[in-house]
Amino acid sequence: MIVRPHSRWRDAALWGRLFFGSLLLMLVVALPWQRSLAVASQGAPNTSAVNSTWGTKYLSPVALKLSPDGRRLYVVCEGDDSVLAVDTKTRQVLARLRVGHRPKGIAISPDGKSLYVSDEESDAVTEIDAETLKARRTLAVGWGPVGLATDHSGTTLFVANTLGNNVSLIDLQSGREIKRLEAGHYPEYVALSRDGSRIYVANLLARIAPNDQPPVSELTVIDPDRQMVAARIDVPGVLQMRHIAELPASAGGYLLIPFMRPKNLNPLVQIHQGWYLTHGLAVIRPLISRESGSQSYQVAEVLLDDIDRYYADGFGAAATPDGRWALVTASGADMVSVLDTAKLRHLLLRTPITQREALANRLDSASQFATQRLRTGRNPTDAVVSPDGRLAYIANRMDDTISVLDMTRMEMASTISLGGPKDISTVRRGERLFFNASYSNQGQMGCATCHPHEGLSDGLVWSLETPQLGRDVVENRTLFGIDGTSPFKWNGKNPNLETQDGPRTAMYIFRSQGFNSGEVNDLVTYILSLRLPRNPHLARDGHLTDTQARGQAIFFRDRTNAGALIPPQDRCYYCHAPLTHYTSRVLMDVGTATPYDTIHAFDVPQLEGVVMKPPYLHNGEALEMEDIWTKFNPDDKHGITSDMNKVQLNDLIEYLKTL
Repeated sequence: MIVRPHSRWRDAALWGRLFFGSLLLMLVVALPWQRSLAVASQGAPNTSAVNSTWGTKYLSPVALKLSPDGRRLYVVCEGDDSVLAVDTKTRQVLARLRVGHRPKGIAISPDGKSLYVSDEESDAVTEIDAETLKARRTLAVGWGPVGLATDHSGTTLFVANTLGNNVSLIDLQSGREIKRLEAGHYPEYVALSRDGSRIYVANLLARIAPNDQPPVSELTVIDPDRQMVAARIDVPGVLQMRHIAELPASAGGYLLIPFMRPKNLNPLVQIHQGWYLTHGLAVIRPLISRESGSQSYQVAEVLLDDIDRYYADGFGAAATPDGRWALVTASGADMVSVLDTAKLRHLLLRTPITQREALANRLDSASQFATQRLRTGRNPTDAVVSPDGRLAYIANRMDDTISVLDMTRMEMASTISLGGPKDISTVRRGERLFFNASYSNQGQMGCATCHPHEGLSDGLVWSLETPQLGRDVVENRTLFGIDGTSPFKWNGKNPNLETQDGPRTAMYIFRSQGFNSGEVNDLVTYILSLRLPRNPHLARDGHLTDTQARGQAIFFRDRTNAGALIPPQDRCYYCHAPLTHYTSRVLMDVGTATPYDTIHAFDVPQLEGVVMKPPYLHNGEALEMEDIWTKFNPDDKHGITSDMNKVQLNDLIEYLKTL
């Protein structure tokens, strides 16, 4: 992206930038070689080093699965790249297995003999012998796999690829991928229906849409026998849909999916009044036509929050085998809600369909069906229920434990320690703060509420509190790889993260005292530790394709197609400098301000990981990278782009995807 400097720059600063830009141009030829070294250093871990440091990393359990007989609990630990087998009778860890990098999800074959663990940053799935907990083989899938499930016969594995926005279908006999199906935005959680007729895929982020519209999320429905998408169900007004629980037909057959419901188009001043960010449950009922046999879906939304208390960041969902009870973990509130499904069903049935939309905004609904709010460990994620319905197990990511819930007495029975390190580091303390919503007014939100998936942008634009309410709507930005990119905020007013996450967060977002100075230091240390995942658009050896290489030449070009010299300040690398994370760290006026903005110059965003950050521009107006130059640069203020043809623009975009 090419930008023009704001007119208020002093001449000395301007000539300094010109010199710096010229220096960068001389270094262009070295970039591919430097990139190759950097990528090579991110290769497969050294086996001896892994073995020698076993048990020194925090485990961070995120996914659970029970054996069919309920005797073993399998635990996926993303923090140390492992899978554990826990004896549910003795509540002791029986075995550990190292898998790929950053495992996130787990599936079990219908016969209980095989486990499948998604290795998100290895773009693979590890197949495991469930009895011996030994790895059999590694299955290649798409980019960033998380959720997965087999079909009812155990012959095909369905894997949600977050970065690819699709689902890989793996033939388990050959171990090869046979097809990819398009899913929604950032698909993460997968479940097989009880009757085996459907695969459900919940998408973490809402569809990319115009910035003046509320979000709409998608539940993708796949017919596993025909291996095709059967339906795309709109879930309006929400995002961050998580785990999927299904009630049996005798209990209504509903799908229960936790979500976050933002009011991001309202001014942020509303936070202290409540109801700005709410947390609830999508209740989706499959309906089969008696005449045609076709299936449709009825969508309702209910809130799990109370009027003066919020249960932030719903994550795990599970139901007892008979469907009498359902569980939903609130990962930001360290709680699990126990839901009486009969009362929930009664609420839905007595509410006319024409009035069900109002349920999504009623803070008095949960009291009618949420019978218990029980304390868990720190940051509860996944939950599973034993085959006899007597016990439930809840993974606590931030303290490396499993909470055991006695479903007959409705109380916590015990806590299983998974054996993580006892000493708590500065980064770990900051990580705990990042996922903790208790510091905000009434527990409405934590950092992870707006930055899901450990620092990702939620893809929304927000109406922040400014002297003129309703003005200066800005897009949320990622936290990945922001070390060395200050200042922060689109208006550049926060010189460092200590300001960003301290007084500003307390006063304008949390509406509370916020974090103390020590906690701010811990939180900043954690945020600065966040790194972008491996870029799937870039070859592992760092070499560029012909298209990407042509795009790189355009990024560093100094002349137009007609041969005219491009002024230094109008060249891409001038303000998106490679040696400083592709940002100049100053405000720029590139002609993208609208009548709704009170300022015209904005902080230059870094381009690393730009492919993961749609929408684009300060207000999210550009839904795709191409829009930046085709729709929002009519006067060449955002660099000289009017002379570029379609092929050149495509080449430039393909290069930017590698950053």
